Amino acid sequence: MGSVLLDAAGHRRSPATMPGYHRGRPPRNKGEQYPADPPRVEEIVAVMRKIGDRADGHRLRALIVLLWRAGLRISETLALPESDLDRSRGAVLVRRVRAASVARSGWIAGRGNGSIRG
Repeated sequence: MGSVLLDAAGHRRSPATMPGYHRGRPPRNKGEQYPADPPRVEEIVAVMRKIGDRADGHRLRALIVLLWRAGLRISETLALPESDLDRSRGAVLVRRVRAASVARSGWIAGRGNGSIRG
């Protein structure tokens, strides 16, 4: 009888969990392209309404707006310094952003400035 693989709890372990088991086999989803599945506007608005009006709610809503409307990644949004927020104009200056983020958002930069209003 062959050796039985056991996990830390003493249960049988699948050979597929061992390194090299799938070596040489192409992945089942190789070549597949999956369409983007962004949330609908109604879903985003429902989440923003559910957040509430406390201070942390305002912060979360601002984060969602930047992610949604500017098409920024979460790391790009969290890396924005406070000095890039212009409260008087209600604008945000985005200095460093990957080209893929801009293309994904569908926004076209207007008038040569990198600010997002709203």
